[in-house]
Amino acid sequence: MIYELLFSATGRTKKVLDIFGARWDENKVRIDLSDVNFDREKYNFTADDLVIVASSVFEGRIPAPAVDKLKKLKGNGAKAILLAVFGNRAVDDALLEMKDVMVSGGFVPVAAVESSVQHSIMPQVESSRPDADDKKEIEEFASRIKAVLAEKAEFKELAVPGNFPYVEMGGVPFKPKASKKCIDCGLCAKKCPTGAIPMDNFKITDKDKCITCMRCVEICPTDARDFPEILLKGAFMVMKAKFERRKPNKLYIAD
Repeated sequence: MIYELLFSATGRTKKVLDIFGARWDENKVRIDLSDVNFDREKYNFTADDLVIVASSVFEGRIPAPAVDKLKKLKGNGAKAILLAVFGNRAVDDALLEMKDVMVSGGFVPVAAVESSVQHSIMPQVESSRPDADDKKEIEEFASRIKAVLAEKAEFKELAVPGNFPYVEMGGVPFKPKASKKCIDCGLCAKKCPTGAIPMDNFKITDKDKCITCMRCVEICPTDARDFPEILLKGAFMVMKAKFERRKPNKLYIAD
């Protein structure tokens, strides 16, 4: 069986996983790592299974809600492919953290991919990615990994970039707010991966719980949730130099 474990707050990581996973014709089970009602008891893996783990990268790390759920799973020797999807800055320690979590859970990481996409908070950064070139490269990566899996049964430890201790996450200092355009539909609260929007007051954001994943902004049907534009412009000017060069996609395969 092939399982796809996905944390995609704004849909960008989902796009990458859809392209990558399409190289396997078998039926797949997709597990939403952003679901606050996630139930680990539903999933039992074996050494015959292949697990594709795809997560957005936040501040050079894997978001806490994804890590928390991955830590609850037991791999029992299932092979794992890791996809770290980042907003054209850097992966930093995200792949290493993902690998460490999967290994500790009994999975066997055999390959990993870095994929650069449009930035979620500053959408002017690489607004067209994943583009046609990305799609072709991601498909090629998937085909290469699939060919290796068909040839080999045993793998040495997967080498990926990163350092331990992992880079410290300071947290994005600003959080999305609801405007007068909010119609109290509740979609943001239902889909928030951290439960930062109370079900009894959709206009409030719990700043301690919010990880600025931008899902509420992305899915709001009336564009009622966002940041003050002056904050976004200021943040972009501070970070602009780190986004200027198109970052490449990268592939890692274990020996």
